[in-house]
Amino acid sequence: MKFISALLLLLLTFCCRAQPDNDTTSETVNVYAQAQRYNFDSTRSLLTAKGRVFENDIEQLNSKGRNGAVFILMMVMLGTLTYLKTAFNKDIEEIVQSVLNRNLAQQIFRMQSKEVTFSSFVLNANFIVTISLYARFIFVKYFHISTLENLSAILLLIFLFTFFYLIKLGALKLLGLMFEAKDVCNEYIFNFTTICKTLGLALLPALFIFYTSQQRVFDFVFAITAIVVLAHVLVFAWRGLSTGYKLMYRSVYHFFIYV
Repeated sequence: MKFISALLLLLLTFCCRAQPDNDTTSETVNVYAQAQRYNFDSTRSLLTAKGRVFENDIEQLNSKGRNGAVFILMMVMLGTLTYLKTAFNKDIEEIVQSVLNRNLAQQIFRMQSKEVTFSSFVLNANFIVTISLYARFIFVKYFHISTLENLSAILLLIFLFTFFYLIKLGALKLLGLMFEAKDVCNEYIFNFTTICKTLGLALLPALFIFYTSQQRVFDFVFAITAIVVLAHVLVFAWRGLSTGYKLMYRSVYHFFIYV
């Protein structure tokens, strides 16, 4: 009897192994197929493997950390402007008032020295760096230009803005000498640099918000800064045309050259 019982148990075990569970087998095949499909290889990205893009619930977007060099640069700018506000408060007040009042701007222009002062140099530099970082945040956020995350790319952007800024001022100086309109071009340069200095001061707080904010806040602040930039551009255009209008009393040809 023991021999027969052992024989039956062995036969039952063989039958169980010969007929596996269909559900378990199907699940094992699916897992193996998924593993083959995504081809988990530590040396390649799942998004770019074999030129194909896969979407699955395993991959997670890895958000880049905030650029520490940008934060340090903004803190240096903030510290410099704080010192400037303490030591050259009158110069900053005159710049802001020049934007708001055209008659006062003309008065300040006639009284100012031809030399470039320390406060003027710092405010011009602040505008260049501020507008460069402002453009950098816009490019990275809305156009996803990841190369601007590098410090070298940021320095290159600052260099380009500096280059075009100086080229514009140099070209205006040259036009003033060529067409004997030195005073008018100098007034135009004064209005241009005054608008730029004020814009640099206005956009600096927005940079800190861009650096720390989420998408909704970023969009809201960007809309406000776009209005601020547009307002400065309109004021500059009106001042420029008002200054260029003086040339019409001398020659219409000079006026069109100026415009």
